[in-house]
Parts: sequence; structure tokens; C-alpha cells
Amino acid sequence: MELELKRTGIDLKLYELSQQIVKTEGFELYDVVYVPGSSTLKVFIMNPETKSAVIEDCIKVDRAFSPYCETEDWIPEDFVLEVSSPGVYRSLKTLRHFELSLGEVILCQIVGGLPAEEVSKLPKGLQKSNKLRGKLNEVRNETILLEVEGVEIEVPFALMKKASLDPDL
Repeated sequence: MELELKRTGIDLKLYELSQQIVKTEGFELYDVVYVPGSSTLKVFIMNPETKSAVIEDCIKVDRAFSPYCETEDWIPEDFVLEVSSPGVYRSLKTLRHFELSLGEVILCQIVGGLPAEEVSKLPKGLQKSNKLRGKLNEVRNETILLEVEGVEIEVPFALMKKASLDPDL
């Protein structure tokens, strides 16, 4: 899992513009995904207090993009903008995403297997699993501490294929 995405070109320009607009409108930018083939920009926002966004928030940010779309020459003519909340089962892609999820239940898909000392802590039924679901207790520079069925294990980011919130609803 790459926790710091390297952005370049139009992807970087759209990210910086999104950051500016979202902050000006009083929200926090959770994620930005640019799909060049369809000229689609997906902007995920959240209210810092609720860690979510309602439709009115999304409309406000969407409208704030209009002046830039009309005046900036570098924005593609067939530009499609989608503004939304990151969702209940939001992806965790950056260190900040993990930090925002402390104390929450997350689902991690791992590749290559955990170190033997961590595997031995898990109940037998989970020792060969490539999916771990548990409470995120701590975020470190290269690992997280995840409480799985009452046992705390250390999971390196390098072994994670993907991670997301997985709340009990």
C-alpha cells in the first residue's frame, strides 16, 4: 500500500485546485481521484466535525468549482465533476485516513502473510486469513496496531493490499 500518492501534471493541478476550493468552502478534502480517460474528477469531502458530508455540502463544493471550470484553460472541456462524501465504508489510502479512523473498526486485506510472531497471536481460524477485521488502536509510520478478536497485532502497511472502514451497522 502506497500511503503517499505521487501526483503530477493535470492530476496535481486538479488536486491542488480541489484542496483550495474545499478548504475555502469550510470542508476537509478526504480524497481526489482523476480518471483521465473520461476526464472525470471525483472529489470526496467531509465536514471535519462529522467526518461525513450531506448533499447540501456536496452541492456547495460543486458550485464553487464552476468559475474555475469556465476560466481555466488547462481544465478539459469535457470535464465531469463528482463531489461526494467518502462514504461509510471509505477506503483508507493515506496515513491521514488511518489517523482519522483511530478507534474505528476497519477491514485490511493483506498479501504475503504477517510475520510469524503476529500470526501466532491470532485465533487458529484467522491464522491463514488474508483479511483482518478489527479495531484500529494505533497508527505508526510503517504499521498499525489492530485489535482482532481481543488480540492486538501489528500490521505493516507494506503488507496491506487495501483497507477500509467496516463499521457494524
